[in-house]
Amino acid sequence: MKLNLGCADWYTPGWVNVDHEAPFHVDEVVDLRGELPWAHGSVTHVFAGHLLEHMPVAEGEALLRRLLPCMVPGGEIVVVGPDVVRAQAMAEAGTLDVTMESLHHGAHRWPGDEHHWDATPGETERMLRDAGWAGVYEIPWTDVPEFWPIADRRPVWQFAVYARRAVDAALT
Repeated sequence: MKLNLGCADWYTPGWVNVDHEAPFHVDEVVDLRGELPWAHGSVTHVFAGHLLEHMPVAEGEALLRRLLPCMVPGGEIVVVGPDVVRAQAMAEAGTLDVTMESLHHGAHRWPGDEHHWDATPGETERMLRDAGWAGVYEIPWTDVPEFWPIADRRPVWQFAVYARRAVDAALT
């Protein structure tokens, strides 16, 4: 199973599209702060696009920990978020196509669309490592395979971080 967590208005056929509310077309409504409904070892891929910055850091780390048992050994995750450091440099150069306010605090398009922390690839990598994921690294934005359901590949102020469940990890 492939999970598109926090899909909001980006429904992706072929993925299980999950959000905490259903004002949009979703496959499953799940409160990602609690127990996860997926069987151990049933998930091959997780896409978390612009999700973690919408949760307090501790809740995001807890979600990343709870996802691990759901993953098959070698299962992959890609986390995408707004890189506020890169965006600030772009703003100073006059090339940023959104407001820094929206990157720091969220766009507030619907309930839950606010940011709790300033996302960066380094902090996201740390969260994944601390949660127990392996092979964690930032993917150059232009190298993210088309397979991953990124809503908009144009904004260069975004980052992507890849990780996997260790192949030799026990399903606990």
